[in-house]
Amino acid sequence: MNEFVGGQENQRHTFIFTGKGWQYFVLCLVNVLLSCITLGIYMPWAIVKCRRYIYENMTLNGQAFTYKATGGAIFVSFLLIMVIYSVSVNFIVHGSHLIGFTLIGLLVAALPLMAIKSLQYQAAMTSLNGVSFGFSCSKLQAWLYMLVVPVVLSLVNWGVVYLLSLATESLDGSTGMLIRIVFIALVGIVGMGITYGITYAKWMQLIGNGGSFGIHRFAIGVNMKACIVGCIKAVLVLLPFVVVIAWLIAPIFLQMVMLAVLGVADDAFIVENYSRIMACYFLYFVGIIVTVSYLYVTLRNLFMNNLILAEGKIRFHSSVTAHGLVWRFVLVMFISGITLGLAYPWMKMWLVSWLASNSHVQGDLDSLELTNDDNTLETGPAMWLSRGVMAYIPFI
Repeated sequence: MNEFVGGQENQRHTFIFTGKGWQYFVLCLVNVLLSCITLGIYMPWAIVKCRRYIYENMTLNGQAFTYKATGGAIFVSFLLIMVIYSVSVNFIVHGSHLIGFTLIGLLVAALPLMAIKSLQYQAAMTSLNGVSFGFSCSKLQAWLYMLVVPVVLSLVNWGVVYLLSLATESLDGSTGMLIRIVFIALVGIVGMGITYGITYAKWMQLIGNGGSFGIHRFAIGVNMKACIVGCIKAVLVLLPFVVVIAWLIAPIFLQMVMLAVLGVADDAFIVENYSRIMACYFLYFVGIIVTVSYLYVTLRNLFMNNLILAEGKIRFHSSVTAHGLVWRFVLVMFISGITLGLAYPWMKMWLVSWLASNSHVQGDLDSLELTNDDNTLETGPAMWLSRGVMAYIPFI
């Protein structure tokens, strides 16, 4: 974590969000209406307008961000991807399975490269103080870290779980079965945490070291061990919820299996246990919210607290907390749900404002040279295809 000390070179600046719920509501309402009227064709323009509103109402050191992406560019990308996918499915439906699955495989294999080009486009369309952001990285590293590494680690994890299930088949009885299930589940959960930790650590290095602001480069040094431990803890947070759900649902499940074997359909049994079933659903969604919140906060703080700009002259800091995000996330979903989505614009502005108030920049921004670099945004078919792949980065 960055150390904050006094001095001219260590001035602290906090992001300020000035967006209003009613303005965002009007924007969302118009977007929904136009998207319905155009049968979804307007969606790319709707996405860009929502993002532009948030960017242009986010200020740092008194200056607002600018976002110049266009809905047309996103639409062309969406259209090209849909054409490729539709052609692939058409080949499969008409018996040309090899050609169809090959095209889909190539599309999936190209997703990391498309995501990188999309990041380049999104960065170039974003500016502060008239200076544009930029992004560039090794295409081979992007392909390895975004596709190969997570796939290989996931396969290894599932392979270990499968081998353990075979090795513990000798455990008989209810107690042995319980020990077997708990042990395999713990190994699988820890394996998931390790997979997430290594993958996200590599993503942080890729994104952090690839970014730029004008002529200045971003850089990051990520502690992979801290990332792995944080991800394991985040996944383990879900375990108590799973245990309680299993305890609640196991008797119902066993009874339903017995009724099915006997060929007896008993609707009254389901009605009788309806409240317990709904409680399991509720606990499941709460567990997901808590886990996702903890994971997001862990990754966000690791990324921002280790990110620097201009060879360390500018540093970043995130003070977001997991408990703070959990109850806000729950409120956003609950209030948006009971209002049928009408309150969502106000709730989102409230959440974005809180995230902004817990994001800080440390350093003398006024002394930073505001000069754009000489690199021009790449054009051509590959960029046209990729601009709509708006990759979600879970730690930004």
